[in-house]
Amino acid sequence: MVCVVLDFHSVRQHRLTDMKTVTVREFYHNAGLVDGLPEGKQLLVTAKGKPKFVVIKSAPLRMTMVLAEQRSVGAARTKSIDGTAFVRSLKK
Repeated sequence: MVCVVLDFHSVRQHRLTDMKTVTVREFYHNAGLVDGLPEGKQLLVTAKGKPKFVVIKSAPLRMTMVLAEQRSVGAARTKSIDGTAFVRSLKK
């Protein structure tokens, strides 16, 4: 998973030296830069020498039942559906 941080002002100045820096053009034309970025490291994207945004590579999220229920659309599950009974009702 990749997080893109658009608020550059929250990045501390002393951390700028630890980040890999690329131009917007390099970032646009070479998407593999993010794939080659180690987990937890940051990539600073600049335009005309000024920082525009920071890309941070993080570990992929693990889907849990709680997370799936939070992301679900529609009403929460109130009762389970008997699929066999439903198909039988359609055949009648």
